[in-house]
Amino acid sequence: MSQNVYPSPRPNGPRPQMLIAIALIVVAVLIIAGSVIAYFVLNHNPTPTTGPNNTRPCGTDSPYGFTAIHADQQLIALYNQLGVCWVRYQHHWRQQKKYEVGIETAPGVYNWSQVDSVVALMNQANIHIDFPIQSAPNWEMTQTCNSTPFLPGPGQMYKFAYLLAQRYDGKHGHGHIDAFEIGNEEYDNYSVRECRTANYYGPVLEAGYKAVKAANPQALVGMFGMWYHNLPHIQDFMTYLYSNGFGQYMDYMNFHYYHSGGDPAVTNNDDPSFDLQWQTMHNIAAKYSFGNKPIWVTETGWDDSNPQLQNQYLQYVMSASQKSHVVQKVFWFTINAPFNPKNINPKSGALPSLQTFQGIVRAQPFWN
Repeated sequence: MSQNVYPSPRPNGPRPQMLIAIALIVVAVLIIAGSVIAYFVLNHNPTPTTGPNNTRPCGTDSPYGFTAIHADQQLIALYNQLGVCWVRYQHHWRQQKKYEVGIETAPGVYNWSQVDSVVALMNQANIHIDFPIQSAPNWEMTQTCNSTPFLPGPGQMYKFAYLLAQRYDGKHGHGHIDAFEIGNEEYDNYSVRECRTANYYGPVLEAGYKAVKAANPQALVGMFGMWYHNLPHIQDFMTYLYSNGFGQYMDYMNFHYYHSGGDPAVTNNDDPSFDLQWQTMHNIAAKYSFGNKPIWVTETGWDDSNPQLQNQYLQYVMSASQKSHVVQKVFWFTINAPFNPKNINPKSGALPSLQTFQGIVRAQPFWN
């Protein structure tokens, strides 16, 4: 006898095939959305720079940097490659060259746009900034020598340094600058030697230091980078600063070392070797109870006319600095200036010094 067979009731929910289709569509949408977000992030935000050996984010204790006038995405890429954490960014108080806009464009009128953009970019990439306060405009030059206005006075330095340090204190929406130098080379590179004496500089250093610390107590303040590589001058200048009480108004001493293109291990008459220069400055500081005052070398470099010698001299300066336990940081000049002969990464291809620099950072990421 036959049995009546009735079809099973149809489920109230969607069929399994439909559920699978919906799930696949959702997954596809999520993948596409994730790809779009990743693309935006990678193309609109610089990759944060890590410290040497990529072991941790860049710290202020990293001893390596470059002096540069172009702090841009290319610099970030190079820093990521090298494991370098500091940039000494130069942008003038006044308009120095036709293609450059200075900060103070007229008395009391300031254009911060370029510095704002660089600080934002470097902060985002976790690169620390040392900023020399240099090249005052003519209307701020109240000190005269040889009947010529040539340097700002303490009042002018205080006002501008305070504005600068306050703007970039990390609390006013413009990012932060880690360290400031009171001057670049202008305090001992004037063409008339009598105008290179420390009496023009000491009160300006004090004013700049007090201004920065009043605006941002956490910021470091250093002296300008001594330019005149003459041993009696170095002795006289530093002795004046310390004997007249100005040693307390700097967190670090500073000099630039080019040695007329010669061997940094050799003293030539009154042109001291690298070791003799830092030792001279350190010994004078120690004489006046500032033996723990560190030194930053914020510019040093040799041109590329002999790449092997350039490489040799770089190794010497870095090794001597690391062994000194006094030199705290070295900023090489330079890495991203296409037409500068001291650039160790020219368009024609990286010089041996670039690979050496990278190897030094990896082998000795921090100095004791």
